[in-house]
Formats: sequence, C-alpha cells, structure tokens
Amino acid sequence: MGHASIPYTRVPHSSKLLLDYLYRFDSVRDFYTGSPFDPARYKDLAQQLKGFHRERTALLEILTRQNEAFGSAEPTFASIRRLREPGTFAVVTGQQVGLFSGPAFTLYKALTAVRVAQVLSEEGLPCVPIFWLATEDHDLDEVAQAGIFDEEYGLVTLKDSGERPAPRSSVGVVKLTDEINVALDRLQATLPAGEPREALLADLRACYQPGATWAQAFGRLLTRLFGQWGVVMLDPLDNALRPLIAPVFTQALTQAATLRAHLIDRSQALVRAGYHAQVHVAEDSTLVFARRQGNRLPVALRNGRFFVGEEETSLAELTAEAESLTPNVLLRPLVQDVLLPALAYVAGPSELAYLAQAHTLYASFGRPQPIIFPRAGFTLVDRRIQRLMEKYALEVEDVWQGEEHLGRKIAAAESAEGWSKRFDESEQELARLLARLRQNLETLDPTLLDALKNAEEKMRYQMERLRGKVSRAALERSELLSRHQQTLRRFLMPEKNLQERQVSGVYFLGRAGYELLARLLGHVQTQSSDHQVLVY
Repeated sequence: MGHASIPYTRVPHSSKLLLDYLYRFDSVRDFYTGSPFDPARYKDLAQQLKGFHRERTALLEILTRQNEAFGSAEPTFASIRRLREPGTFAVVTGQQVGLFSGPAFTLYKALTAVRVAQVLSEEGLPCVPIFWLATEDHDLDEVAQAGIFDEEYGLVTLKDSGERPAPRSSVGVVKLTDEINVALDRLQATLPAGEPREALLADLRACYQPGATWAQAFGRLLTRLFGQWGVVMLDPLDNALRPLIAPVFTQALTQAATLRAHLIDRSQALVRAGYHAQVHVAEDSTLVFARRQGNRLPVALRNGRFFVGEEETSLAELTAEAESLTPNVLLRPLVQDVLLPALAYVAGPSELAYLAQAHTLYASFGRPQPIIFPRAGFTLVDRRIQRLMEKYALEVEDVWQGEEHLGRKIAAAESAEGWSKRFDESEQELARLLARLRQNLETLDPTLLDALKNAEEKMRYQMERLRGKVSRAALERSELLSRHQQTLRRFLMPEKNLQERQVSGVYFLGRAGYELLARLLGHVQTQSSDHQVLVY
C-alpha cells in the first residue's frame, strides 16, 4: 500500500452536507455559487468578478510589506505582481494561527489552494494562492497547542499559554512566552535525529521565539513552507487594511436586522433540507465585533439599540469606529471577498457548512460568493504502521470501523488455530444445510418458509456473535496482538478522530522532510475529492 483514495461516504464523521456537496451537488445548489468540479462555473464567475474590479495598488503595497516582514521569497512577490493585472484572480484559503501551524489539515488547505490556482491558471484563468491568517479570532485555547506522537504513538500536547494584552484580545496580537522553548525542546526530543528534524527545528526556532506574536510566528513558518509555490500571506489585523474594509462593517451595522433575518431564514432552510446550521445566529446578532480596552466584544442589536457587551452605544458611534471593527465568522468571508478578487475559496468540512449560511449575505452586498473548493484530506502512514497493516491484511478503513472490528481482523489474521477459516467453513456448511431444508419445506408446506427464514437469521446472528467472542478471546490471549491493535488505533484514529485533525503537520515534516509537501501536492485532486491515504 503506497497510496489509496477513499470516498468520503466511507470516512468517519462525514456530514450529510459534505457528502451531498461532493457527490450530489444538485441537492445543495441553492446554498452555493456552483459545483467546484464544473470548469464552466469558474469561467462564468470570472466574468462576473470583472465587473467588481477595484484599484489594487493600496492592497498590493500592503501585501508586499507584510510578506517582506514574513521573509517571503521571489515566487511570492511574483504572485503579488501578477495581482496587479485586472484579469488575475485569487484562490484563497485561511486558518486560525495555531501553534506550529496547527493541525495537519492546515498544510493540506494551503496545498489545495496552490493546486487549484495552478489548474485554473492552466485553463486560462490566471490565479494566485493567498492564505488569510485568521488573526482576529479571540479563542486562544483553540490554537495554543499542537499534537504530536511519541515513540509509542501516544498523543503528546505541546503548548504555549501566551501573553495576551487583554482577556479577549485577538489571537494575532498574543505574544509567545518562554513556554515556547520548552515546547520546541520537547518536539526535538520526540522526533528522530536526522536532516528532516534539524531543518524543521531550525525553521521553528527562527519563527517561534518568546516575544513574537502568534501572527508573526505563524506567517513566517508558512512562508518558509509554501513560499516556493508563491503563496501570499495576508494578515487582516494590519491597520493599513482597515480603510479598505471599513465599508463592509458600516453596511453590516446599517442593515443588521435585515442581514440577521436572511441568516435565520437560511439556517432554517438548511435544517428543512436535512442539513445543519453550523453557526447559531442569535436574535441580537450584528455579525460585528468591537474593541474595548483591548478586548474583542460582540456588537448586539436589541430592540433597535446597539450594545457592545453591556455598554449601550449608537449606530453613529459604531460607524465612526468602523476601521477598528472586526467580523464574526459569517461576515468574515464578505470582508475577504470585498478585499480580494477571489475566484475560489478552499474550505474544510466545517467551513463548508457555515459558508452555506454566509452565501445568503452576498446578494445584500451586491456580489457573488466564490466557488467553495473542498480541501484535500490525507491520512499519512509511516513504514512501521505500514508493516503492521500488511502483517494483518488491514486497510485504514478497518481501523476507522472501531476497536471490535479491528480486533476481529487482527485475531483472524494471526490465529494459529485457524478459527476464521473454521467459521467460514461452518457458515458455508450451514448455508448448504438450510438450502436443502428449504427445498424440502417447499414440497411439504410452503407456509413454513417464513419460519425457516426467521430461524436462519437467528442462527447467522448467533454465529456472528460467537465469531466476535472467539476473536476477542484470541486477542486477549496475545499481549502482542492487543498492543498492535492499540498502536494502529492511536496512530490512524487518535482520540477517535481523523489523524489530520489531531496531529500537527510539523510532526510529519520532522520525520519525512519538506519533500513530503511536494508529494502531497501531487496527490491533491481537482476533478473530484476523496480522502487520500499516503505512505511516507
């Protein structure tokens, strides 16, 4: 097994909305701009976006300055220069600025944006990849840690509690503390010695230093990882960007009640269609946050009156401070797409859900939503795990199906007594016996066939239960088999979740080297989207 593709219909935790978006797009077409796998939709959208051309000089100056600060190389500045052309579009993705780049899927999102931009450019729609650093969010606990494996594939948490200027300040301005050196030392001790570890640790120590902000560290690291493909970093907390996006907040506040009603209607429509509304829309929501003493607080509209936290304010006062406001998760796409010529946005499964809600806002702002492209998903397999899987004739799906199923497979493959074969032979013999009995009953009394069918179902059920008990007994008799079972579960389904959501991408880069990124890029699909299993 070197590489395999698995449809998301067989991947754990795949929502109905995700499956319909990937495989039955007609079922969800009312909630999105168009199918991500339909080239004609990109061309149609490109024609629409040409009508929204805005002067890009100020934006490009900001992007140049930001990417210089992140240490970007020439391919990134070439991407920024290409954006000067009115006919050049963006393929955007983004993620919260997590410790050491966050979960592995962050890397997969960036690589998907690179590949989609390449393919669209080849098809005559010039595009550059842009990574939106989600620095405005204030949920530090969600990003202040990263998971890696120890030698026995136990999940180890690396963390930095951060030095934040206020309890609810934006994560992007939180500073790293001396804890970061402890985390780096622990990562170094966990990874095997060699060139991949040394290259990774050199970059991490250069990017993640006490006193650096979360935004600076994250942006510098991703620049080093993806600069060769011209990925442009964008930090929305930059004060110079505020005048360019302030009109979005002014409109969001002025039309707060109307926009809220649209979102509530859309959420209800999603539920009626059998899906879920990812983001709860409160009855007093305005989609906007304001800053107070360094804290990021929601702006509410209750009975025609505006509040920031519990402090009453006015529409005039809020619009006067529009340049310091920030969006909530549903308004953030509008801010991004007013600023950038986004032809496509690369999203994960959760984003796919809330973007179906946000889609209803675009008409009020007079512009189309980009086409939402599903990010690539990977489960990575090292050589040690590969050998175990080959030993027991396992696939990744066997691990996903749960501990009991996996235990049975392992016990059956290893059983010296040949219990699996015995059960197969017994079931075949039982089937032959029942077939003869069925023929006799058809002649004697056909009304007894239903009773025979019920008896057959009960016998097969009891045989299956007995097979499971025998497999568990065989597994319990062997400490080695049990240990192998747990090893596979920990690595391929850590914390009963997909590997890409629990384990940081730096763990894999520290073992396989940066060339792993190019290999992953080569497996990003653009005509369809299945989960990929890759041995490294």
